[in-house]
Amino acid sequence: MSFLTRAGIAATQRSTRIVQKRFGSHAAHAGPEAPPTQEGFTSGGFKLALIAVVGWIAWSRIDEHLTNQGEEKHPLTRYIEYYMRSEKESNRLSEQHIALAQKVAEEKKFFSLAIPPPKVQLRYPDGLVNASSRNIEVGTTVNVEGLIPKFH
Repeated sequence: MSFLTRAGIAATQRSTRIVQKRFGSHAAHAGPEAPPTQEGFTSGGFKLALIAVVGWIAWSRIDEHLTNQGEEKHPLTRYIEYYMRSEKESNRLSEQHIALAQKVAEEKKFFSLAIPPPKVQLRYPDGLVNASSRNIEVGTTVNVEGLIPKFH
């Protein structure tokens, strides 16, 4: 058998497998079929629904028992109010926030009215650093003790 014939047979077998994978309902199944899954009232969805119903019934009974004890407020309401911020504390924080916001607004207004210094356009700005290519200050590397300044 020639190489081309073997390559053609292998390509046909591969394409047949791809078609069988993509269109499995049209292909002949080679192996035994998997057994069908058993669905009943023990599956996950039914368990969750049953737990939710039992929990709701239990909570309604507990809630009914707690509210019939003659207390003014429900225990959950008392729990929430215990951990809530008092009205005085809320007002104090609000006033502090307003004061800080006013201060920020004043600073923003102050800085927005600031005028930047005028720009001075130099004709040859490179002339300022021509004395040294490494920006070393003039006179720091040379001994100037014996230097006599002459003014004309």
